[in-house]
Amino acid sequence: MKKAYLIGLLALAACQTLDPAEPGNLVARTVDDDSSIPAVALSETRLHVQPYGDAKKTKVFVLEGGPGDDFRSLLALNQSVEGWSLPANYKVIYHDYRGCGLSRRHPMSELTVEKSIKDLEELIDHFAPNEPVILVGHSYGGRIAVQYTNTHLERVKGLILLEPGSFSSEIEKNTPSAINRLNFFAKDINQFLWVKQLIGMDNHAQADYVYDLAKANKESTDRGLDCQATYYRSGAASTIAIALGEAQDAAFDCTTQLHLFEKPVLFISSELTEDIGYDFQEKYQVGFFKNREHVKISGTGHEGIVNCQAAESLKHIRRYLAKLEGGK
Repeated sequence: MKKAYLIGLLALAACQTLDPAEPGNLVARTVDDDSSIPAVALSETRLHVQPYGDAKKTKVFVLEGGPGDDFRSLLALNQSVEGWSLPANYKVIYHDYRGCGLSRRHPMSELTVEKSIKDLEELIDHFAPNEPVILVGHSYGGRIAVQYTNTHLERVKGLILLEPGSFSSEIEKNTPSAINRLNFFAKDINQFLWVKQLIGMDNHAQADYVYDLAKANKESTDRGLDCQATYYRSGAASTIAIALGEAQDAAFDCTTQLHLFEKPVLFISSELTEDIGYDFQEKYQVGFFKNREHVKISGTGHEGIVNCQAAESLKHIRRYLAKLEGGK
């Protein structure tokens, strides 16, 4: 009994010595807190960037969902399927958007879609100067990939969209309200306002911690989340600024030049996602591209196409890339 009591006191003492203001105690450190985290310095920020494969090969940029997520769950796309993998055949680059994952935190005024696109432009110029690239975008990352393609037709060699978000604010009207889908604090508005206050006080670590807890406990009936994603660290400020701010208030249209894009495009959607799944993509988004293919992954939802069913998605990706490369 005495031994158990002493162990309890020691455990309590250990807990009491942790300062939540110290980097790493509540959430994972960022590139500004830990110099060992792979990073690339851009003109306005410093991003967590992880490349795989041979730098001499075609560059594939994999874009995370969110906004507010990171690329950790997308690393499932690196796995080998029947002796083939993306990193063995391409240079694959993952990055966390500014304010997300392990990348540098910013004030909400500096967290916009425009800034995310600018950062992507610089990353592509960094890793693939004067080279055409292949973009793979999941969810919100699909919107970013399409928006980049819309304004950089000549730089995109191939486009793979894994259940992408809405391509325009008009299309967005046909989905459940973004604020209802993404506001994990709707049941407790005081908690939500507290997170905003923490961000305003530049206390991103505590805000991200609360947001991570909310995301872990949220219920989602419209995404078929049979296979949960894994994360390094959420970006509360990015979610509030973009998903709950910019996406609600600003008109956007990523489709104005897509009719000029003639390269093949692969859509991969899930069977179980109700709001932006296969039927939504087929009805509202696939038709913007002349040369497209749309496949459905059965028995899974939005996260599952890159987690529990990544192997099946990769079989379609491999076939698409072989066609893109002329039978390679």
